[in-house]
Amino acid sequence: MKAKQSGSVEQDPEEVIKKVGKKMAMLRKKLGYKNSDDFAYDNDVNRSQYGKYEAGSQDLRLKSLIKMVNKLGMTIEEFFGKGL
Repeated sequence: MKAKQSGSVEQDPEEVIKKVGKKMAMLRKKLGYKNSDDFAYDNDVNRSQYGKYEAGSQDLRLKSLIKMVNKLGMTIEEFFGKGL
């Protein structure tokens, strides 16, 4: 994270996407799912797409992120409120 002269912060989007994916994987494991396929199947989520989200290799639309976070048993505020 770099601070610009104007006081704004610059984050690498790819880095943030990977952190979001890691957090999703951590929460899935807390729910007792050993792998992303089982979680996706049980929650009617596209298995391949969900795996990409966790790997941080697929950009999430905000609407998709909210849906995934809800399936992990959280609100979007809780998800980001506990840090990445």
